[in-house]
Amino acid sequence: MNAGPSPDQIRLDKIRARHGEASRDWTVDVKARGQRQLFARLLPGAALSPVATVTEECGWQDEEFLLHAHSDIEFLLRIYGRLVDRLAEKTRALACYEERPEKNYAAECAIKCGEPSFKKFLEECHGLDRPLTDERAATKVRSILGIGSRRQLNEDHAAAERWCDLRGHFDAWRRRG
Repeated sequence: MNAGPSPDQIRLDKIRARHGEASRDWTVDVKARGQRQLFARLLPGAALSPVATVTEECGWQDEEFLLHAHSDIEFLLRIYGRLVDRLAEKTRALACYEERPEKNYAAECAIKCGEPSFKKFLEECHGLDRPLTDERAATKVRSILGIGSRRQLNEDHAAAERWCDLRGHFDAWRRRG
């Protein structure tokens, strides 16, 4: 049963929506009596419009916070998105490893290294030199995964995870082709 989005996800979605709808071109101008106004370009090509007055009691730290809020939020949302993508990728790789811990990844790798489409993937995406032989493919895979022997794929959790990642990239490459 799906309980729906969490309160945090709902808030994050609202932040994204507000950020996407807000104007992006902000600047500060000093006015009389030490007051500064925050201006924003509300529509592309339009003149700057005053949107907030910063009194002289406002410190430069808060003024900087206000002035850079939009770009800072954009940066944080972008970094957050990349982290979520990385976490999803690692979760898929871990699930691959944990679903069938008895799986013989070394044998699977040996079989893949004999497949013409896998060798073509290694050539296009990882610089495998011609001729595309099984042994060259095996050497390239060991290099990519940072292992000395395919046997490590059955003995080293991190190596198996890297193999699952590589296999996932191959599957994605094959679907695109």
